[in-house]
Amino acid sequence: MDTQKVTETLKFLLSSVSKLSDRFLDSTDATRSNFEQVANDIDNLIERISRIEADLTNWRDQQLVSEQPVAARAKELPIKPGQENLLIPALNLSTDLILEAYRSTPALLQPFSRSCSVSGRTLSGMIDEVELEVFAQGTTWLIETQDGDWLLFPRPGLINRRSQLQNLQRLFEIDGQLDPPADVDLLMPGRADVVEHGRRWYLSTKGRIGLQDDPMHVSLETRLARLDDRLKAVETRRK
Repeated sequence: MDTQKVTETLKFLLSSVSKLSDRFLDSTDATRSNFEQVANDIDNLIERISRIEADLTNWRDQQLVSEQPVAARAKELPIKPGQENLLIPALNLSTDLILEAYRSTPALLQPFSRSCSVSGRTLSGMIDEVELEVFAQGTTWLIETQDGDWLLFPRPGLINRRSQLQNLQRLFEIDGQLDPPADVDLLMPGRADVVEHGRRWYLSTKGRIGLQDDPMHVSLETRLARLDDRLKAVETRRK
């Protein structure tokens, strides 16, 4: 065998392998660069979509916010990170703390709530689900939590008419029997699933409420005793 020919053949093969390797590396770098560019484009699109969604949500919530008293718009409770620019942001609080806030100072929750009522589609029997939709004079509040859950609360205030009580019975189990006027004692908020974010929901779990005599017609001793019971319940939950 001609040694020189073998050597030249090996050199040629090594040169070819080297060129193929260079081409492969160049191709890999180009592919990686393309993937990185696509990934950046996707990230930019996601960011733009998030901004558009936030703008759309704010636009839809503007009417609700404009109908609230100016004093009620101040957000004194912690907001879920990333939602600082939303007109009605989610609360950065646990369910227990939201419930405590509702029981003690419900006005603090108003900037985070969407007023709603049972939809006409449910009332007319068009759908079987109990559907809730935004309504400025609604009888209930829906509040988004830090975990993305939606909690349902009776709108604070005295129940003066039996029709108000009948509306609440679609959404809450009611402990005890008491004719209006009566004060609502929230025992457990309801829960709802989103159909259209910030606009429509389906009730997933009924809440539970109790009824108390109109506080204006209850003795001071009785009112203090009820406050004491609430404080004991709060302390029990914290343990």
